[in-house]
This record gives sequence, structure tokens and C-alpha cells, in this order.
Amino acid sequence: MLDRRAIRVHVDRHLLDVREMLPTRLRAAFEDLLQERGLLADDPAPAVGPLGHPVFELPVWMASRLRDEGIETPEETLGRVLGVSSLGYFHVRAQDDWLDATSTGDPTLVALAEALLALCNRLLVSVVGRSARFWDFYAEVFTAYSESLAHTTEVRMGEMPVARETFEHLLAQARPLVIPCAALLDRAGRWQLLPLLEEFVFASTAASQLINDLTDLDGDRRLGHRTWTLAAIGGSDGLWSEAIDASMQSGEGRVQERISQALSYHERSAQAARALALTAADDWLADRRSKLEGFLGSLSDKLLSVFVEELATRRAGPPADALQRSPGRE
Repeated sequence: MLDRRAIRVHVDRHLLDVREMLPTRLRAAFEDLLQERGLLADDPAPAVGPLGHPVFELPVWMASRLRDEGIETPEETLGRVLGVSSLGYFHVRAQDDWLDATSTGDPTLVALAEALLALCNRLLVSVVGRSARFWDFYAEVFTAYSESLAHTTEVRMGEMPVARETFEHLLAQARPLVIPCAALLDRAGRWQLLPLLEEFVFASTAASQLINDLTDLDGDRRLGHRTWTLAAIGGSDGLWSEAIDASMQSGEGRVQERISQALSYHERSAQAARALALTAADDWLADRRSKLEGFLGSLSDKLLSVFVEELATRRAGPPADALQRSPGRE
């Protein structure tokens, strides 16, 4: 099985090739994404930590599981699948960053996403060829992905409460993460394992998204983003209350409730991994569970700093120049 360093070698090779192929304007945007996500860096640590979805490790675990069954995946083929993982990941990240931008008039990130998807598909063809079942599934996944992107905009602009059902519906944006391993299953003739793979990816990304939403609570509030977690906590006053609960490690409050839900999703992913006989994921699953169980402690300092900053802002009042510009002071 490829180790962490070997995985990075394959991923970096594809990213370097793409960087050279892109035109100047798209290359600059791509380099920004690489820097933000810590790719093409000297640090051998995983590009995605244990609280994130194992984007680059999962194809290696699946190849190991298939080898246990006597089905070999040549390293060159696995390297191409890792290229699919990396380019697919950045395709989604580019579109996500474009949606998150305060101004979406610049089409550069959308153009970059299109280029990355085309290059990703070229690699997929080299793995699965013309397989009808694979490309039918691919079309289904990206149709659902596109619908979810449109629904995200509706959620952000609307006023309807963001419920768990909405949260899970928007997770269709993570469904393309199934594609690399689906290619391995198609090539190996083990397509019947696809539902378990989809369950693993869904539950793993749900846990990751809840942790991301908790980490970005104040940023989402300031930017006006609407998430299931922020909807439960409320505005500034709700965030203050949660900061106090977290700092006291009370085990109560909406933050702890979301962490418990993340743990529940994690257990679903662990059950799917066991059903898949994905034994190579055992250490990662155990590490992730440990990190989730200790997450309240790591989050408490950040929430408390938000509380202190907000309190200082309220006590200070508006800046002096704002008062000078206000009506009646001109």
C-alpha cells in the first residue's frame, strides 16, 4: 500500500503537470488555491487532516481492499486515480470559493473549475475507458451536484429555516468525491460495493462539514452565510452563550449538540467502512473519533475570543469617523 509520502508524490506530479498546462490567468488562480490548501508544499503531513474527508487516502485504501480480494491495481493506474482525486477536489474548491466570494462577477474561478474538470475526465477515460455504467453514474452524480449548487444560492438568499434536511441535501456537492473509487470499482468488476462507498463518503463529509461550520461560526455570521449550525445558535447573543458553554466544557449547548451529531455521522462512516472491509482505514477512523471527542476543547478558545472581541466592539461603540459622518454631525 502506498504510504503518505508516495501518495503526495503522485498527487504533486499531477498538480505540477496541470499548473504547467493552464494559461497564465488560470494558473495564477490555481496557484492561489494550491497555497491556500497547502499542496505542493514541503510539509509531508496530510493535505487534509483527520477531521476532513480522506480525499487522497481513500483510493489507496480501496486499492488495498481490492488487493486483499486478489484484484491488483497497478501503481500507474492508482496514480491516475489519485490525479482524479486531486483535480476533482480542486474543481469543487474553485466553484465553492466562487460561491463564497462577496462579488461573483469575475469568471476566473469558474473557468478554472471547467478546465480542471476536463483534465480530470481525461484521466478517468484512461482508467475506465467507455464503461457505460460508470459514465451513467458520473452523469447522475454531476447532475445532482449542479442542482445542489443552485440550491445553495437559494438557501443563502432566502429566509426559510435551514434544517437538517437542507444540510444533507446540500451535501450532494461532496458526492463527486465518490468518483475516484467508483472508477476503481468499475475497473475491478466490484460495482456492487458502490452503495457502501457512497454511504462512507456521505457520512464522512457530513461530519467534516459540521466541524467546518463550527470552526467558521463567526465568519459565517459576519458574511451572512446561512448554515444549519448557525441557524440553531442564532446571532451574536447566541454565539456568546455558546462561547461561555464551550469555555466551561459544560457538555451542553448547541455546539456540543453539533459535535455529537458529527460523531454520529462518523460512526455511520465507520460502519460503512467495516461493511466494505476497508481495514486500511482503521487507524484514520480511530484518530478521527479521538479528534472529534476532543474538539470542544480546541474550539472553546476560539469561541471565547469571539465573545471578547464582540464585547469590546459593543462597549467601544462606532468609530469616531463614523460618528463624524453620521446625520447631524456634518
